[in-house]
Amino acid sequence: MALRMDAQPIRRTPEDTRRQIIEAAIELAAEEGAMSVTLDAVVARLPFSKGALLHHFPNKQALLEGVLDHLSLEMTTVVLAEAARDPNPYGRNARAYLRTVVNEPATERDVSIGRAVLAACAIEPSLIPRWREAIRSLTVGDPEDPMGRDDALMLRLIADGLWMSDLFGTHEVSLEQRQALLSLLTPGSLLTDGYSEADADGKADA
Repeated sequence: MALRMDAQPIRRTPEDTRRQIIEAAIELAAEEGAMSVTLDAVVARLPFSKGALLHHFPNKQALLEGVLDHLSLEMTTVVLAEAARDPNPYGRNARAYLRTVVNEPATERDVSIGRAVLAACAIEPSLIPRWREAIRSLTVGDPEDPMGRDDALMLRLIADGLWMSDLFGTHEVSLEQRQALLSLLTPGSLLTDGYSEADADGKADA
C-alpha cells in the first residue's frame, strides 16, 4: 500500500483542547460525582498527556472553575436564545428563564451534572460567586418598577424551585403541570404578552 506523503497530522487548537478537558471532567462528575474529579482521573479519559491538561488547568481548583464557567455559559446561552424569541422586551429575560426550565425537563444526564455542580460548590465555596454572577447577568434589563421587579423575581424563584425538584425528585411533576406553571400568574403579569412598562406605570399610579 502506498503511503500518502501529503497526509497532515490532526491538530487541535488550544480552545479544542480546553473544551475536551472540560467535557471529560463534566462526564466524570456526572458518572461518579464531584468528589471523583481529580486531574489524574480526568487525564485518564483524554487522548493526550497530563502536561497538556496542566497547561490549561494548573490545579483542580482551576479545572472546577473552568467546568462551572462552561456550564453557566451553556445555561445563559439557552436562556438568552429563548429571550430573543420573545417580541416583548419588558421582562423577557425573566420569562425566558422560567420557560427554559419548564419546556426542557431535566434528562438523567442533566440531573447528574446538576448534582455535581451543587456538590462542587459545597466542596469549594469559592465557586459560588461565579455561578451567582452568571445567574445575575440574566437580570440585566429586568423591569425597574416595583410590580415588574416582583413578578420577575417570582418567575425566577418558580424556575429555581422546579429545577431543584428535578435534581432531587422532590415532587412528581407531569408535563401538563410543568406547562401550567406558565399560567400561574394573574393577567397583567410578566407572562402576559400585552403587558408593557406603560401598563405597569398605570397600575402603579392607580
